[in-house]
Amino acid sequence: MMAMLQGVDTTHAEVTELRDLFMNHRQIKRTVTNLPNGIRTVTESDNPDLAAVIVSHVVGMNARVQEGLDPQVRIQSPTLDVIFANRELIETVLEPTPTGISVTQTSSDPMTVSALQTHAAEVTEMVNHGMRAVRNAMMRQ
Repeated sequence: MMAMLQGVDTTHAEVTELRDLFMNHRQIKRTVTNLPNGIRTVTESDNPDLAAVIVSHVVGMNARVQEGLDPQVRIQSPTLDVIFANRELIETVLEPTPTGISVTQTSSDPMTVSALQTHAAEVTEMVNHGMRAVRNAMMRQ
């Protein structure tokens, strides 16, 4: 599994976070609201250690997007290519919750909005089904 979670410049900490999220996906709660111009997600866990991993992963990936540092993780969805390419068209607001984090991302570009909504659904699928969701997605590509 660890090899599938590595990218061109992922750190050991990032790979470990991804592993922890996949291994403990049943302890994660996630809601997604599609907005006309983007998404609002809330991702949480009652497990304080896992909640900290969720927050760290979200904050770290947001920083990567803002800096244009696409990790190109082997299991990465093509929707992330659009998000990284159109990063300047995305406005992101991160808000901590008592047990995780809320993310609102909006854009005036329809292709970017579609990518944000598709990616949010993909992440929810991973939360619901773990690595099985990744394998299914890779088979469809």
